[in-house]
Amino acid sequence: MSSENWPLRQDPESPVIISRSLVEDPSNLAFVVLDDDGDWFISDGNEFSEDMDLNRDAFGALPLRDAVELIPEIAALAGLPTGMAADWDPERRAWLLSSVADSDDDEEDLLVRAARLAAWTHPGSPLEEVQVSTELAEISTDPAAPARAVRQVVREADGSWLLVGFQVPEDEDFEVEALEMEHAVTLYPDVALVLSAAPGQVYDRPSADDPWELVEG
Repeated sequence: MSSENWPLRQDPESPVIISRSLVEDPSNLAFVVLDDDGDWFISDGNEFSEDMDLNRDAFGALPLRDAVELIPEIAALAGLPTGMAADWDPERRAWLLSSVADSDDDEEDLLVRAARLAAWTHPGSPLEEVQVSTELAEISTDPAAPARAVRQVVREADGSWLLVGFQVPEDEDFEVEALEMEHAVTLYPDVALVLSAAPGQVYDRPSADDPWELVEG
């Protein structure tokens, strides 16, 4: 893969931690994590344990370029924000995104949270939980898949948030996933324009190219 066609923002020679089983059989892919430092962890479903011998047996290191050549589906995650995980759905050929929970290092977690809070320039908190319609938390590897965009931003009466995508028919029930606010805004930057919404307000738009309109509240 030439540098001109390199799909990710990380250095192609940067090391990644990868399950050894994936080097033998990439179809064992289960999930990836892009940590707060922008480093990749690619797994067959196993996680790190407290036993370092087990970790050395289960995981190895590869340059990111080699990992992408081995598992090209990772290229679809070019826009994945740091601090997120993505579970691989082999049947649908899609990634399901989630915000990574705190680690076992309480001191490091506090430092990361403090840095995220200090860098946040929008109303509210970057750590606040946001409900999003499921397709907004999915990234398909199908080039023909429709573009993901937010159609409606709802600030519930209790102050919580709901983001609804264009693929959700109006007035129909739909499933949701939880993301942290910073991750939702990084994935969908135009949502930041309505983060000053008061509880009970709803913003909508006819298309992703249209401005937000206050339709309720």
